[in-house]
Amino acid sequence: MKSKNFGFPRFKNRYRMRSFVYPQMLKDCLKGNQIKLPQIGWIKFRKSRKIPDGFEIKQARIVRKASGYFVMLSMQLDVNIPSPLTPLMKGGMKGGIGHPLGIDLGLDKFLVTSDGELVDRPRFLNRLQRKRKLLQRRLRNKKKGSNNRHKLNLKIARSQIPHFKK
Repeated sequence: MKSKNFGFPRFKNRYRMRSFVYPQMLKDCLKGNQIKLPQIGWIKFRKSRKIPDGFEIKQARIVRKASGYFVMLSMQLDVNIPSPLTPLMKGGMKGGIGHPLGIDLGLDKFLVTSDGELVDRPRFLNRLQRKRKLLQRRLRNKKKGSNNRHKLNLKIARSQIPHFKK
């Protein structure tokens, strides 16, 4: 019978872990722009938005991305769920949600609405792809494991498309 505890050893690289989780947070772990993480202590962070009153922090995840470290907080609040909006009734706006709108995604134009509005395709991705190609060509000449290769890898990661889709 084979045990599940054995196998090939994992190579422990310093860049291997992308995130780690604190599954249970302490009460009153936030003070201003600081958060208290167990076994680490108080750490300053910049809030992207104000934390509403009444929310209780359940867990925290520290994530390393190309642009830096982030804290993702999972919160809980007991809320009464409102009833869903009813669709547009035949008698007009009585109990309805408003004017329906159809959207058609296309290749020539980015999108066309049923009201006749045309939206052109954004072209900033072509420039970003050219820059990324150049950086990747430079990367092939760098020695594996070198600091210059690591710095260039970070530049390539920052130029990835998901950053600019937001």
